[in-house]
Amino acid sequence: MTTISKNTNQNNFNKDVNFNGPTQFASRDIVNNTSNNYYQESLKEAPRKAQYIPQPKWRSPFTLAVLTWISFIIAIGGLLPVGIKLVKSFIAIFNGIQNEPTGFNFQIYPIIFVTLLILFIVFLSLRKITKNQTRYPLIFNLAISGYGKRLIIEKINIDRCPKCQGKMRYYSKPLEWRELQYSNGKRKREITKKVPALECKRNPEHWYEVDPAEDIPIL
Repeated sequence: MTTISKNTNQNNFNKDVNFNGPTQFASRDIVNNTSNNYYQESLKEAPRKAQYIPQPKWRSPFTLAVLTWISFIIAIGGLLPVGIKLVKSFIAIFNGIQNEPTGFNFQIYPIIFVTLLILFIVFLSLRKITKNQTRYPLIFNLAISGYGKRLIIEKINIDRCPKCQGKMRYYSKPLEWRELQYSNGKRKREITKKVPALECKRNPEHWYEVDPAEDIPIL
């Protein structure tokens, strides 16, 4: 007796078959249920980022080595007024002068000390920018940069806003703050954190944070 196979769902290939595209094999119905949202998301463009190009306006002679030496000299100079005053006090005591006169020479020492302290902080901050080769906003779309371990004043050329094509500005945007209330009832907002940012002049909601250490070639 001849046996007849009734399993018509089985796929038999007696010869070599080449498949050039997606192929599905199944013994039952196949249902492909792909959400339309998948295609919509795939068609969406990736969010654009505001573009800018720094253009050097002034390449200063202050390199990392120069700023290091200036900071060191100012630090030593800040100690000189205190040292001179101490030496004069010891000399006065040694000579038997109990009441040392407080004239103009002694009144100017604190002024010199405070001035040198401010200069030391400024040059130390500039040295940090140069050492880390970072970029920070100044005013009118200008920036101070330590690119190439040299202080450079740059003009930030910014493209139009990616969202509305408005003009943009480069500045330190307040990001965090706290409210201070005085005894007289007045309140003051104290900014605790700022970040370099590109902000649209047309709509301030369109803004993009800028990485200070972003390595962008200058013109």
